[in-house]
Formats: sequence, structure tokens, C-alpha cells
Amino acid sequence: MLKYRIQRKKLRWINYLLITVLIAIILPSSHVEAGSTITVKTKVQYYKGQPYIHLTGGNKSVTDKLNKTFKLHAVKAARLDKEEKKLNKNYFYITMASVKYNAKEKLSVVYEDHVYAGGAHGMDATKSYNYDLRTGKELKLSEYVKDDIQMEKVEKSISNSLLAMYNAGDSIFEENIYDFELDQTSQFFLYDKGIVIRFHPYEVAPYAKGFVDIKVPFSKFTNRS
Repeated sequence: MLKYRIQRKKLRWINYLLITVLIAIILPSSHVEAGSTITVKTKVQYYKGQPYIHLTGGNKSVTDKLNKTFKLHAVKAARLDKEEKKLNKNYFYITMASVKYNAKEKLSVVYEDHVYAGGAHGMDATKSYNYDLRTGKELKLSEYVKDDIQMEKVEKSISNSLLAMYNAGDSIFEENIYDFELDQTSQFFLYDKGIVIRFHPYEVAPYAKGFVDIKVPFSKFTNRS
């Protein structure tokens, strides 16, 4: 009987040790999985001559979703280019794609579209795609500029930057230093310390100036840095 009890105690200790070892193996692995950083690699691919950004790595379902979105922009550009050329062989529609930010599980991809349909010069438009790489959620400007008070601070920061550019001899419209369109639908992308507000040609500068990008650090309108 005593021998039986001793054997049972040994078995309990063995089971205890096995459970302890398993916990030591499993928990660190789960911790790394939960705390791992989502990263993606980017490259430029082409659809009928129109470039688009293609992602590899990261969360597959998110990556697949974003790849479809980015390629669709190029597909639409190719279709519009074909339509323009039907009207006149000298007309065209082209797009350019670039990655502006890819860090801290956030991604900013910017497309610049140019259409020429006669006249002295063409017309330009831009589209920013900002995403959370962990969830695939599209990031709107309201994710960062949360209320009217913060928006006023952003406007002030932009005006200060435009004024500095104007005083430095840059071709900024004087009348638009303190008077420009800015709302939650404005085009923006991320950079390491904040957001970049993008203005189209003629909004704050002549056409020849192209797109005007103004950096607004988070420190200018929020408590974050």
C-alpha cells in the first residue's frame, strides 16, 4: 500500500513537470504571435502600362484586399486612357503610384493621375490610400484630426508653412496662405512624425508648381509625438 502511494506521488510530480514544460513552451510562442509586428514589402507592377503598388507579406487576407484596391486604380486608368485615345490619338490618361509611408503597421500609397484632352496643359488629380496593415481598415483624416479644435490647429500649421514658403520666394498664392479648402475629405498621407496634407494645382500655387505637400507634425495638433 505504501509503495502504491509513493508511485502515485511520483506520477503526480511527473504530470506536474510535463504541464510546466508545456506551459513554458506554449506561452512564449503565443506571446510572440500576439505581439508580432505586421510588415509588408512593396513593389511596382503594371497593368497595360499603368503602374500600381503590389504588396507581399503581412496578413494574407489584408494584403489580398489591398492589392485588389491598388490594382483596380491602374485598371481604371487603363480604361480611361483607352477612352481618351478613341477621341484623339494625342489624348491620354496616365497614373503614377508611390509608397509614401510603410511603418508602424500603417501604409500610405499615393496615386497621381494626369489626363490630357487638349489645351495648354492637362489636368491632375491625386488619390491617397491609407491603411492599417493589421486590420485592413482604411484610415480617414478623422482618425487623426478628431474635432474642429484640432482642425483649426492643422489649418494654422499649414498657414505657417505656406507663409514660410512664400517669404522664401516660393510660388505660393499670397491670397491663399490663410484661405484654402480643408476638411475631412482632403487628401493626406502619413509620415514618420505626423500627416501630410496635399493640395492640388491651383489650390495654393500655380499649375507649374504641381502638388503642394505640407507636413503637419502630430505635436502641432495633438498630444502625441
